[in-house]
Amino acid sequence: MREFRYRRRRAVAGGITLAGVLLAAAFHATHGPPETVTLVRGYYEAIRKHDVRKALKIAKAEPPAGEAARFLAPRALDHWRIGAVTETDGFEYSGDDDAEVTVVLIGEHRKRYEGTVKLVKGRGGVRIAEPLMSLRFQATAMDYVEAGGMRAPYQGDPRTESLSVEYRVLPGLYRFYQGRQDLLRVAAGQTPVLPGANGSSPGWVGVVPEFTVTPAGQRAVSQAYDAVIDRCAETRGVPRAECPFGLTPYGDIKSRDESVSDFGKLTWRVRTYPTITAVVQRGGLWIVDRERGVVELSGSGRIDGSGPRRPFTLTCGTVARRTFASVASGGTVSITGPVKGGEPWDTCRDGALSAS
Repeated sequence: MREFRYRRRRAVAGGITLAGVLLAAAFHATHGPPETVTLVRGYYEAIRKHDVRKALKIAKAEPPAGEAARFLAPRALDHWRIGAVTETDGFEYSGDDDAEVTVVLIGEHRKRYEGTVKLVKGRGGVRIAEPLMSLRFQATAMDYVEAGGMRAPYQGDPRTESLSVEYRVLPGLYRFYQGRQDLLRVAAGQTPVLPGANGSSPGWVGVVPEFTVTPAGQRAVSQAYDAVIDRCAETRGVPRAECPFGLTPYGDIKSRDESVSDFGKLTWRVRTYPTITAVVQRGGLWIVDRERGVVELSGSGRIDGSGPRRPFTLTCGTVARRTFASVASGGTVSITGPVKGGEPWDTCRDGALSAS
């Protein structure tokens, strides 16, 4: 008798469970998924198909004006699949005018990325609260920005503290700086640009690529640096502060053992170029001396402040002092010196002076 009652309870419990499943299935068959899920899935489906216009229409979003909308383009988007789209906080549960939907995107190597989409209810119905994300490209040795093979010159303002430029984009998975790179090599891979990723919802993603310098890049930086030395050697007098060699603009010319006063007619000639290495540091490409170069200074003056003015030559070294390189989108390398308009660096104090 006891076994019969036990079996009867199991049958009743199983019947209740089955009834619940059938009731839920009937409900979804009749009503379908929540409006929030339908809206978010449709939005991400349009993005997945690279249909930017349709995605913006679904989200009732207006693209920003000007350069900020550059990457609101099909070409900027990468390829991925949509996984689960689930309502995690509906209007009927929250008791107010916002809801929450979780979206899972599946990228390369079946890697899954999860984001949280906020929705609000207003006069026009349900809409996505913040349909667009912000990309902040940090200043690096690459003097351009790139998403999905689309490139644009970096237009950051060096007077700002953030040293970044911002663009508005559709959520999804992106590849940054993955186009052809001859001088710099950037780590490959997809980057999620999703609201609420990693448990937070700042609405923006910072782009700071990890890169290394190729052998061709080292040669290009070295050639660009040599060209700077050549231009500085054309100076008559004291070179600019950003040159890798020079004199103090006041007082006597000091050498290892002697000094020159009342000097004039100063000219420079490159004797040997330095051997330098471009080192990735703090997002920049800094130039470090492996072996310093030598330039020759010629002029006339009074040796040790006495006697008539005589011709002299003085050997001076080159010094890479807070100098860095940047690479434009076309592969052109630019060299920036330490302080434009600052005080020149005296690189002749340890040189050998000879006078005739």
